[in-house]
Amino acid sequence: MIRIVFVLLLSTLVTSSISAAGQTPLPLAGNLTLAEAVRVALEKNPTVQAADAYAKAVHEGIAEARAARMPRVDFSEGITRGNNPVYVFGGLLTERQFTSNDFALGSLNTPRPLDIFRTQFSAALPLYDAGQTGRRIKDAKLSAQGAGENGQRTRQELIFGVVKAYTGEMLARENARVAQAAMKSAQSDLERAQARQQEGQAVPSDLLSAQVQLAQAQEDLLQANSAVDLADAALNVAMGLPEDAPATVQAELKESAFDLSALADLQQRALKNRPDLHEASLGVEHAANGQRMAHAEFLPKVNAFSSWEEDNQTFLDRGGNNWTVGASLNFNLFDGGANRARLAAARYRQSQAQAQLALMAAAVKLQVREAYLNVTTARQRVEVSRQARQEAAESLRIIQNRYEAGLATLTDLLQVETAHIGAQKNYLNALFDYRLSFAALELATGELAADSPAVTN
Repeated sequence: MIRIVFVLLLSTLVTSSISAAGQTPLPLAGNLTLAEAVRVALEKNPTVQAADAYAKAVHEGIAEARAARMPRVDFSEGITRGNNPVYVFGGLLTERQFTSNDFALGSLNTPRPLDIFRTQFSAALPLYDAGQTGRRIKDAKLSAQGAGENGQRTRQELIFGVVKAYTGEMLARENARVAQAAMKSAQSDLERAQARQQEGQAVPSDLLSAQVQLAQAQEDLLQANSAVDLADAALNVAMGLPEDAPATVQAELKESAFDLSALADLQQRALKNRPDLHEASLGVEHAANGQRMAHAEFLPKVNAFSSWEEDNQTFLDRGGNNWTVGASLNFNLFDGGANRARLAAARYRQSQAQAQLALMAAAVKLQVREAYLNVTTARQRVEVSRQARQEAAESLRIIQNRYEAGLATLTDLLQVETAHIGAQKNYLNALFDYRLSFAALELATGELAADSPAVTN
């Protein structure tokens, strides 16, 4: 009886666990919004994980640099054996085992081999290093800040990649809908051509043209569906998920209105906000700090040191117990000009970093200008293609009525339908370019984020 109750209880727990697991909502269940896709990417994409790991690794360099201000303590355990007269003589003294018999000429000239077991603790502390440790700490902090800026730029580029993949997925689905409608229209045209030919109102070439149109529409639909599958996989990869993850995007590619500031204002914002430009600016500080470090090589260094050791003839026996303390002053008098060469190289590196910063600032302003022009052009293309799509739809309505009335040929109808499909695709491409170009503008100004208009609008 107890066993039966245990089995029932166990099966109930397993069933409850499976049910709970099945009811747990997946992060991609339902209609995936662009904001949700960006959130998933920032959590799952390996690019962000790699950037974060790199930033943490570089940040550990600060603690490593600060450790130079602390005393260094080492422990060593060793054994030596030999019969060198000087080694034996000094070893016996170190072990505190020297006796009067060891002054015999035979013992001095041909001593017996001596074992020395040495247990040693040593410590060293820099008292003055001309500020080198402080500059190394600053170097480490600059590197950590640079890694942080690099990680921020990596996130912005990742968000742009998700925006591009998500918008591309919407474009692929819209193109598939257009291709589906075009195939249905071509099927209807073929049926009308067949009916008219049976009634003797159409020539055989009309039927052939309709068949060719239908075949082309079927091929276009196959390619459009394949593009949707590829766009789904690309979006999953951009989010850091398996390419066959069950992502569901039902959003339609619609018109959006983005506020656009003046070009000069956007360029100034880019110079202020771009993380990669901040990283280049840190490079200038890094080079200046390197020049100061090279200059410090001309100054003296003061260190303190101490050691304590036991020297025994066997591992377990007690022998000599010795200690030393001291301080040292190191000052280079001549190194063949190496320090001067390092200082000159550091100055050139600083000039190089300043030139690279100026070059990058100019490149950033150019990128903003290009992105700005792309946005304004894409916005105008949306207006033009919208009007063209409406005109193409009206033209198709008129030609369909004329064809039904026998006032137009099937060839005329097919040409207008082809123009209508082209106008629809041009409009969709303009919407895609407008959204993507605005995201590229925010990326160029360094303002693209998970809550920016390019993601939430």
